[in-house]
Amino acid sequence: MKNPRKFIQQQTNHMLSKSTERLGQFKQFLFAPNLITFVISVVVGNSFGSTIKALVNLVFGLFDFTRLWLFSTQHTLYYNRFTQPLSEFASSLLTTVLIATIVFFTIRFINETLIVDPVNKWGYNQAHADALHLQKQNEETIALQRKILAELEKLNQQENPK
Repeated sequence: MKNPRKFIQQQTNHMLSKSTERLGQFKQFLFAPNLITFVISVVVGNSFGSTIKALVNLVFGLFDFTRLWLFSTQHTLYYNRFTQPLSEFASSLLTTVLIATIVFFTIRFINETLIVDPVNKWGYNQAHADALHLQKQNEETIALQRKILAELEKLNQQENPK
């Protein structure tokens, strides 16, 4: 090695450029809209699935409560057959709403602070954005057509006075 200082500097620069490149790739991976959509679907879907299970348990608990009340000899009311599934359903529903709220505000925070390009924002929907753009263009076209019709009516009235 003729110049160890130069060699170390080159290796350091190479390592820094590679790590910066990999960091950019990792950021691109993390902020990929398809990945985020998948993760959100899994997290909120899992929570929603447990809410549906709790709802089914609540319905069966209500049937069990009614069955025991109707067909027991003393018509005893077993409230725990209904109240426990009701409590589980309420807890699961609240958990689902809280998870969805936290996910929503986390994504909103990230979109507003970390991502500049609207196409790369999480939850960005190109088809929806295109539809809004087309709707705006249609409204402008209709307004222009109305102006043209009004001008044509004025010209027609000037040429053919009654």
